[in-house]
Amino acid sequence: MVFLFIIEHTMLPIFGLVLIGFLLDRKFHIDVKTLSKFMFYLVIPSFIFTNVYETEFPPASVTMIAAMTVFMVFCFFLANLVSHWRRYDEGMIQSCRNALMFNNTGNLGVALIILVFSHAPFVVDGQTPYLAEAMVVQIIIFIVQSVSLNTLGLYQAGRGRLSAADTLRVMFRMPMIYFLAAALLVRSTGWNAEEFFFWPIMEMAGKSLLPVAMVSIGAQLSQTKIHWFDKDVWIISLLKMTVLPLFGLVMIYAANALMPGTFTAVSAMVFLIYCAIPTAVNTALFAIEFGNNADYATQIVMNTTALSAISLTFYIFIGHILFA
Repeated sequence: MVFLFIIEHTMLPIFGLVLIGFLLDRKFHIDVKTLSKFMFYLVIPSFIFTNVYETEFPPASVTMIAAMTVFMVFCFFLANLVSHWRRYDEGMIQSCRNALMFNNTGNLGVALIILVFSHAPFVVDGQTPYLAEAMVVQIIIFIVQSVSLNTLGLYQAGRGRLSAADTLRVMFRMPMIYFLAAALLVRSTGWNAEEFFFWPIMEMAGKSLLPVAMVSIGAQLSQTKIHWFDKDVWIISLLKMTVLPLFGLVMIYAANALMPGTFTAVSAMVFLIYCAIPTAVNTALFAIEFGNNADYATQIVMNTTALSAISLTFYIFIGHILFA
């Protein structure tokens, strides 16, 4: 059931949009850089603002934030090991880090959590008593990933082609940083942003993130000489879909051995799913915007998304055995 759900509700829509972008570019020769500007200056800032503003911050989030920090640090050092082994230049090192560190926790993550905790063995007498706790954990993961991806991830993408000072200058010229800060500020003051005249525009633009992003990736692929057996792409893709979920399992058991109760059965399941989710689409968009190994980043997003139909099904099955 999980496998068919992932195929029907994730793979087919995503690859359908990529195909549309691919065909549109073949017919009309789309300017990917212009699409990238549209994403960076309207769609992504709107998505960040509306989602951060609307998402409730759970009070008990320290444990999950700490776990995600450890996980991303491990990914960072794993990327460094691969980069040293493969003798990558600075641009490839940064692209490799982004590919391993950041996951597609938004659309795919939320859909999977709802699916898993709305079916046996997490259903009791027709009710879903564990879904609320699972969504709280997923919200924490989503917020931490959004903030880190659109700050550190953006910096790393730019750092591959620019100096540290130039990268920071470019970052602070991009509106997403200010929209993130504005969303946090508005939340803290209690002001109702939905009364702001610009809110409907941001809401509509934010909802277009996934389709516009995947059409952009399709257009980028159309302009790319695809290397189906690129060793560097497959190394990262396989590490992402095998080693990282296994490390997540090790983290769960190690944390509970050292501090019993650190992970509940529900939070362990959600964290395992997070560790097994494919590379974030924004990593490819950042690479396109900065001209930093865009072909490599795009192919990793496509590879890990396709492979996740198998790997996610496997790790959700393992999670059922271990945590249900």
